[in-house]
Amino acid sequence: MMTLRNLPIKTKLIAMMMLSASIGIFVMAVVISINEAVTMRHDIEAELATLAQVIGSRSTGSLTFNDPRTANENLNALATKKDIVYAAIYQEDGLLFAEYKTTAGNSSLQQQDSSRLTRILHFVSAGKFAGTIEVSNDINFENKQIGTVQIQSDMTTFFVKLLRYLSWVVITLLGCFALSFAVSTRLHKLISTPILDLQAVTSTLAKDDDYSVRIPIYSSDELGNLINSFNTMLEQIEIRDQKLAEYSKHLEILVDERTGELTEANNRRIQWLENMAKFLKHELKNASIGVKSSLELIERRSQQPSINIYLERAKKSLNYMNILLTSVSNASSLEAMIYKEPLNPVNLGLIVKSQIDEYKLSYPQYQFIGDIDHHLNIMGNEDRLRQLLDNLVNNAIEHSHLRTPVTVNLLNNAGIAEISVINEGVKLPDDKDKIFDLFVSLRDAGHWKSDNLGLGLYLVKLITEGHGGWVQASDLPDKAGAIFTVKIPQLVN
Repeated sequence: MMTLRNLPIKTKLIAMMMLSASIGIFVMAVVISINEAVTMRHDIEAELATLAQVIGSRSTGSLTFNDPRTANENLNALATKKDIVYAAIYQEDGLLFAEYKTTAGNSSLQQQDSSRLTRILHFVSAGKFAGTIEVSNDINFENKQIGTVQIQSDMTTFFVKLLRYLSWVVITLLGCFALSFAVSTRLHKLISTPILDLQAVTSTLAKDDDYSVRIPIYSSDELGNLINSFNTMLEQIEIRDQKLAEYSKHLEILVDERTGELTEANNRRIQWLENMAKFLKHELKNASIGVKSSLELIERRSQQPSINIYLERAKKSLNYMNILLTSVSNASSLEAMIYKEPLNPVNLGLIVKSQIDEYKLSYPQYQFIGDIDHHLNIMGNEDRLRQLLDNLVNNAIEHSHLRTPVTVNLLNNAGIAEISVINEGVKLPDDKDKIFDLFVSLRDAGHWKSDNLGLGLYLVKLITEGHGGWVQASDLPDKAGAIFTVKIPQLVN
């Protein structure tokens, strides 16, 4: 059964049809052969009984007048029947009256033939079909039994006829098997062809995702209904795919339109920023020049101490205005340029390592530690990446306590280059996303090294997004401090 289960379906169908037909034909052949054997034996017995009756009627006078010679002549007439091996006539009292026996040669030959046929047909040479066939018939005269005729026949003729008959049965069986095989090899297609078509279509679907294929329907039976249902399912899927393709195409058009609108709006915003930066730079520069020259004239003409206080305050305000003007110009220029600058393959590990070496020389009073992977490659702009790291480190130094380390890590996190800058010091505000906005500084620095206009982290966000990444801020666990993490996709080889 396990072997049959693993065979192809057409082989299974042929095997099942052949097996069913073979069992029926074989059983029928066995039954017919047994019936024929029984019938032939009965025919032989009937023939011997007829011979015994004929010999008995001919031997009535011999028994009546005690004429054994005539009785022997009647029995010798059986010599023409090669299968009769013995015949005898007995008187009323059971005494042997006449006897017929085959010659030794004939008997030996018949026994030899009978033995050979018996070996060939050993499956029928037992029980009722073994040995000899013996019949007896009473001899009556005037309604009185005067003797008995007994005739014995061997099985030679029986086996010869049976062998001939079985030969035809075997030939007929082989012919029936061949015909059954020929018919089954054609009839199996009624079932195997639809199933094989179904298998071929499912394979095509799994390989090509082509739902336009259909299975031909050959019948209206259960298989036909199954294939019709499967075709209906494919049709529904095809219709859904067409609708999805139309929706996708429409969505692509909408996305392209919206992208175009956003690009145009962004270009207008960048253009506005550039114009605004140029305008502010030009106008404020002119104003600052006027204020500066006026202050210089006042300082030359007046040497009163009280005026010097106001002059110093005015100089500081002018200096702050210049710093603000420069910062706004840099931020606007950077946002306008960052999306236009090309990105090239760079080794981020080498950039971070070289920058940390510079920080150690520039800030000897701070300790820089960390873990750096020197084999991380990304698509980026080397100058902007250095600017990004400078802003993160400067932010960490400005908001860290003295004699606390600044940790810079660069790790590979599932295909993402992850830069983290960690410092102990001022705690982050609750709204951590807002600290990356323009001109926003939500932390009070413990000590100020320069004016803080809230541009550093905004530039970090711009540079990170320009490299296809993102930045986030989080509190340092178990102590006051901050962790700034920049994530940029690695270069795929």
